[in-house]
Amino acid sequence: MKRIGLFQNWSAIETVPNTYSFSMLDIADIYYNAYGMQLDLTIAAIHTNNLEVPSDLRTTSFNSLTMINRFKKLLDSIKVHLPTVTISSLVIGSEHDIYFGSNSSKWADYTVFYDSISDYAHRIWSGIKAASKLTFNGLTTHNTFAQTLNSHSDYIGVSYYPMDASMKVKPISTIPTDFATLVALYTSKPIYFYQYGYPSSSSCNSSELKQAQFIKQTFTTWDLYASNIKAIDFTWLHDLDTADVNFYGRYYGITDTSFLEFLHTLGLRKWDGNGTDKLAFTELQCQLKQRGYNSLSVNCVLGMEEKSNKKELKLFPNPVQDVMIIVNTVNFNKSNLNIYNPLGQKINLPITKETRKLTINTSSLNKGVYYIIYENKREVFIKN
Repeated sequence: MKRIGLFQNWSAIETVPNTYSFSMLDIADIYYNAYGMQLDLTIAAIHTNNLEVPSDLRTTSFNSLTMINRFKKLLDSIKVHLPTVTISSLVIGSEHDIYFGSNSSKWADYTVFYDSISDYAHRIWSGIKAASKLTFNGLTTHNTFAQTLNSHSDYIGVSYYPMDASMKVKPISTIPTDFATLVALYTSKPIYFYQYGYPSSSSCNSSELKQAQFIKQTFTTWDLYASNIKAIDFTWLHDLDTADVNFYGRYYGITDTSFLEFLHTLGLRKWDGNGTDKLAFTELQCQLKQRGYNSLSVNCVLGMEEKSNKKELKLFPNPVQDVMIIVNTVNFNKSNLNIYNPLGQKINLPITKETRKLTINTSSLNKGVYYIIYENKREVFIKN
């Protein structure tokens, strides 16, 4: 991990008009800077279906100078309390499309607010990226409003939970279609999944196995869109305990059992006093191991098979930029692996062999389609 999300409602920081509580940010600045961890900081003036502005602004329009200047003052104060940690992106609002619905006036007012705030953030934080986190349904159902809002974004912020209206999980096969839809809508801006998850509860027609399959399909699809989708932040590491589930149920004003179980089982590990791994967490580790991001000893039941005599070519990432990894290569002889361009001409690239992977330096390749052949196996990869 090199980046982590930190979420704060505006009203949780400015607890009383012009009076602030920065204890969480003060701790974050010390802790995450000590580990070289960058922050994706969300400050929510709207949190899903709740307005989270200070009490004296609850009837103030978002496009008013009063609202805009107060949020700028908030950012000035936040910057003072985060002097050392790197803010990689500032996310302004969370799932606010749910709050706006199809109300064009609310979308327009917030767009004025967001334009002004994102411009101000760029001026006070060098190199910061601005985003506005909308749900996948909001980005697609309210595409015209979302496109206008995101014209001021550096990143396209997404909250993604493939659930139907009754809070039952959609099929895993939905992921490739949804990723393709997003990439088609935003071809020129990086897409960031700031919230991303799939419950394991039977109340949502799911299971631990389905949740693990969701992780596996996510990475398989992400490989196809690696140049477009830059990050996924999984929600949450642990399932919520009963008290937290009840709190969020009251907060969102929803008591439906399937919704509460959705919240309760989004974690990749169980809340049981010790944090027991669910299948999804093991699958996450396996998918990362396949791509060379860790060297953990993991029993990969659903993911990478550990059979040392299997000679499949598993390429990651694909499309590739500077480095490609071929995993599960214990018995591979790198001298028998050949790379060709579309004209059938053999290309020599630097290849490093490790215990279970080959690392190929592809930085010298031009953009295009290439072929890797080993014995009777042939795979295609794309250089971006």
